[in-house]
Amino acid sequence: MSPIELCWNITSYISIIVQLIAAGVCFGVFVLPYMQGRDKAVKTGSVYGVVMTVLYIMPPQIDNILAYFIGTVAAFAVMYVEDRQNINQKIFLSVTFFTLRWLSSSMAGIIDFFLDIVLFNSAIAAMSWLHYGLYVMTRIMDILFCSLLLLLSIQTVNRAYEYKNRYMGKKELLMLIVPSLLGMVGYMIFHFYQVKSEMTGFYDVLCFLYYLMSIIAILVIIVFFQNWKSLQEEQLGQELLESQINNIKMHIKEVEKLYGDLRAMRHDMGNHIQMIERLMGADNSSEAFAYLGRLKSEWQELTPEIRTGNPVTDMILLEKSNEAQMRGIRFECDFRYPENTKLDVFDVCIILYNALNNCMESVNGEKPYIKVHAFRKNSIFMLIISNSFKGRLRIDPAEGIPYTAKKNGEHGIGLKNMRRVAKKYMGDLSFEQNGDEVTVGIMLQIV
Repeated sequence: MSPIELCWNITSYISIIVQLIAAGVCFGVFVLPYMQGRDKAVKTGSVYGVVMTVLYIMPPQIDNILAYFIGTVAAFAVMYVEDRQNINQKIFLSVTFFTLRWLSSSMAGIIDFFLDIVLFNSAIAAMSWLHYGLYVMTRIMDILFCSLLLLLSIQTVNRAYEYKNRYMGKKELLMLIVPSLLGMVGYMIFHFYQVKSEMTGFYDVLCFLYYLMSIIAILVIIVFFQNWKSLQEEQLGQELLESQINNIKMHIKEVEKLYGDLRAMRHDMGNHIQMIERLMGADNSSEAFAYLGRLKSEWQELTPEIRTGNPVTDMILLEKSNEAQMRGIRFECDFRYPENTKLDVFDVCIILYNALNNCMESVNGEKPYIKVHAFRKNSIFMLIISNSFKGRLRIDPAEGIPYTAKKNGEHGIGLKNMRRVAKKYMGDLSFEQNGDEVTVGIMLQIV
C-alpha cells in the first residue's frame, strides 16, 4: 500500500470515529435538560459514543442501522439506570435522537456529495496529494455539517419541548414518536431506491427536502403537543380550583350551621341554668352533675379544637388534623389568622388546602408528622408548613418548585395555584429539605 493510500484509509477511519464521538456529545446535550444532573447526561452521551465506536472498529461489521439501534438502546439503558422515572419520556428522547441523527447525517452527506462534484475533477485526481488535501477538507466539513445540523435539530427540539419535567403518558409518547418513525421509514425507502437505481442529482435534492420536512414535522408535532398540554393543564387547574372553592363553600356552610347551633344553645342557656338550679335545690346533685356533663359534651362538640381567629381556617385545619389522626400522623398547629388586613380568606384556604394535601401525600417515616406555623411581622405574613420525609426532594431549577410526582399533573397544578396566590400578595414560595424534613414557606404582604 502506497503512503497516499495509507493516509486516505487513516483519514477515513479517524473521521468516522470523530463523527461518532461528536454524535455522543450531541446525545448528552440533547438529554441534559431532562436528566437530574449533568453527570447523568455525560454518562448517556459517553456510553453512546463508546458503543458506536466499538461497533465500528470491531469485526465483523454489522449493518449501520442495527449498529445505531444498539448504540441508542445502550444510551437508553443508561438513562433508565440513572433515573427510572418517566420512562416514556426517555423512549421519546431515544427514538427522536435516533431519527435526528440519521436525517441530519443524510442531509450532511448530500451537501458533501455536491461539494465533491464542485471540488473534484480528473485534473485534481491526477495530483494525488492535492486530491488528498481536498479530501481531508471535505471530511472535516462533513463532520462539521453533520454535527451542526444534529446540534441545531436537537436544540430546536429542546426549545420547542417545554414540559421537560412532566410525566409523559403512553398516548403522548405515541403522538410524539410517530413523525420520527415516519421519517425513518421514508429515509429507508428513499435510500433503498437510490441504491437500487443509482439515482443522483435531482433525486438527492428531493431526499434532502424530505429529510428537512421530516425534522420540521417532528417540531410541529411537539409544538402541537405543547399547546394541547397547556390547554389540558389550564383545564385541570380550573377544575382543581373550582373543587377547592366548593370545599371552602362547604366549610362556610358548616361554620354557619355551627354558629346557628351556638345561638340556639345560648338561647337555651337560661333554661339549662334553671334546670341545674332545680336539681341542686332538690339535692339531686348526681343528676345535676350528669346534666352538666351532657351540657359540657355538647359544648365541646360545637367548639372546634383548633382556633385560628377565623372560622373557615378553623374548619380546614380541623379537617386535616382529623385526617392525620386517622392515619397515625402527628399534627401540630400554631396558626393565627392575621386581623385587620386585606388578606382574603379564600386565598388563605387555597394555600392551606394545596400545601396540606401535598404534605398528606408525601409524609413518611417511622414517626410521621406535619407542622403548621404562621406568624406576622409588620406587613409580612409567613406560613411555614413542614412534614417528615425520608427521601430526596427534587426541585425544578426553572420553576423553583418540586417536580411533579403525579402522573396526571395535579400535584404541579396545586403548587402553581399556591404560587399564583402568593404572587397576588407580592410574595412567593420557597422549598427546602433539612435531613428528613421538608418545609415549604409562603410569604405574603398583607398590608
